[in-house]
Amino acid sequence: MSTLIIIISLIALISVQRMTKSILFAIIGSITTIVIFRFDPMAIFESFREPVFDLSLYKLLGTVFLIYLFSNALDLSGDAKKFASSSKALFDDRTSMAFMPMMIGFLPMPGGAMFTAPIVKMIGDEENFTNDYMMIVNYWFRHVVEFFWPVYPAIFLLTTMAGLEMGEFSISLLPVFLIGTLAGWLFLNGFRLPKIKKVSREQIKGLWILGFIICTGILILAFKVEGYLALGINIAVYFIFRRRYFFESLKRTFKKWDVFLLLFLFFVYKNYLITVNLTTDIATELNNIGLNLNLLTLIFPILIGMSTGITQSAIGITAPLLLSIGANPALLYFASVAGVLLSPVHLCVVLTGNYFKSDLMKVFGKTLPLLAITGAGVYLLFVL
Repeated sequence: MSTLIIIISLIALISVQRMTKSILFAIIGSITTIVIFRFDPMAIFESFREPVFDLSLYKLLGTVFLIYLFSNALDLSGDAKKFASSSKALFDDRTSMAFMPMMIGFLPMPGGAMFTAPIVKMIGDEENFTNDYMMIVNYWFRHVVEFFWPVYPAIFLLTTMAGLEMGEFSISLLPVFLIGTLAGWLFLNGFRLPKIKKVSREQIKGLWILGFIICTGILILAFKVEGYLALGINIAVYFIFRRRYFFESLKRTFKKWDVFLLLFLFFVYKNYLITVNLTTDIATELNNIGLNLNLLTLIFPILIGMSTGITQSAIGITAPLLLSIGANPALLYFASVAGVLLSPVHLCVVLTGNYFKSDLMKVFGKTLPLLAITGAGVYLLFVL
């Protein structure tokens, strides 16, 4: 019954989003559906109360705020346009739109796909690419790095639970990243090869803003600075050079109040699932069915990932049970990431879906075969 409730709530979420074109209304509809089936007044109160005192919510809000602030400044200053022009000068259009999100993917910041969305759209609009194409390219190549990159919290959580050495586990997953990258390129762009052009130094001057991405990565990886602080430090340095655009960028960012409300409701949704024990009930139901272990290792994390939109939640909820019955850690990790990539409450889908005005069903329809190919690679490499 709990599994069915989650499925119905996800159907409600997608249906409302398609009818209203609003992720905000869609999440409200999904929460309402779960409350109807599993009504608990105290749980409702706690689900709204807990985020108010949850430091991680404020870190998330701060990170997203800074991403929007930086994006607006890049747009107002013309730096985004110059970056796009330099990227186009160095690469062909399709390579540029894949390259930039992948670079951001090495920085595990919440909503990171929103960072490159304006630049991808700028390039895509000039060449008349559809919004759905721009959305899926930005979305997939932003997240393909998560299949192996050891900085993401979920991979650290899994290796800790499984008693694995994180570096070795991460390196073992490198082929999964390569398969996902190749699958994404071939599926979205065909057999055309990426092209790197011969350019002058003047033509690539617009790539200077990559320095802020690299410096943010150094602060996170080498100095263990939290993402929102690293981002804040680098954006502060950026505004030393572009201070005339600060207040207008700030003004534009505050107009995104609906996004911040959406993030709050996202936490309410996650908390209610946990408070009314839906996630643990799903674990029990799927285990009682007597599914094949590998099939259970795929289905359970995918369902939890889809319902929460957070990879470490999918790992944290499913790994204790699955690892105890002998699940393959690589398959478990892939399934968790896959579930999140198919989740309509995934932060990057929420932010960039709203930005590109994309149909989520079309986005997930194009994501599914990419995950199937990548998943087949995981099965061949780690299960057989």
